[in-house]
Amino acid sequence: MRPIATHPLSDPFARTALVIDSRADRAKAVADRLSQQGFRVRSAATAFSGIDAAAQHRPDLVIVQTDLAGLDGFEAVRRIRDFSDAFVIMLSDDDSESATVEGFRAGADDYLAGPVRPHALRARIDALLRRSRSLTSTGAPRQDEGAWLTHGPLRMHPHSRRVEMRGRACELTRSEFDILHMLVRAKEQVFSKSSLALMLRETNGLPGQHITEHDRHAVEVHIMNIRRKLGDDARSPECIATVRGLGYRLAPATARVRTIEPLSAVG
Repeated sequence: MRPIATHPLSDPFARTALVIDSRADRAKAVADRLSQQGFRVRSAATAFSGIDAAAQHRPDLVIVQTDLAGLDGFEAVRRIRDFSDAFVIMLSDDDSESATVEGFRAGADDYLAGPVRPHALRARIDALLRRSRSLTSTGAPRQDEGAWLTHGPLRMHPHSRRVEMRGRACELTRSEFDILHMLVRAKEQVFSKSSLALMLRETNGLPGQHITEHDRHAVEVHIMNIRRKLGDDARSPECIATVRGLGYRLAPATARVRTIEPLSAVG
């Protein structure tokens, strides 16, 4: 077993990243790029050593290859999610829809298929880290980050990123929390999958910002995971209502409602 490697930086307050990859050459290439972005980087060669490193060092970012020895990358992410809210990016050669869905269900914030393109990886990382500072693309009014936000049986604490449903703690990933927070703050505003994807990637929606079908599908999976963790029935929601053909909005707090249909065009 290759020991956990450390890529030291002179800045002791640098963000920490963890790379979990069984191939030393591939892990080093990613670690070098992260070091250039200012991260203190640790690398682990197996799922088990990676899980241990995540528990010990509490990284801000975890990058996981799916093809690990022993446990695969999906199971490694599930186990890391038991104790960590780090941003997680999964890298894989498998670009199938089923693998992408499995990655997001496991708890990944992003899933990149195919050969690692340095500029694309850096852009995704930068977007995730910008989200940790603020939600800037929602257009919703800012609220006191120290206060609980409530909606029916749902409570959210933005500062500590805690979520409770009927007094039961719900563990959401950062992407899931950010989507739910956006919907709760905006009340009954409807958000398309593309607008939610733009928020997750920390873009401002200006021309030239390209949202792919992969991005929209990722939003669907995140919404599905939020509903499952909250125990929110999509057919009679208390938290997230689907507006068919348009997107999602916060469900009315007064009563359960059926899935909302858009008004039919006249003529």
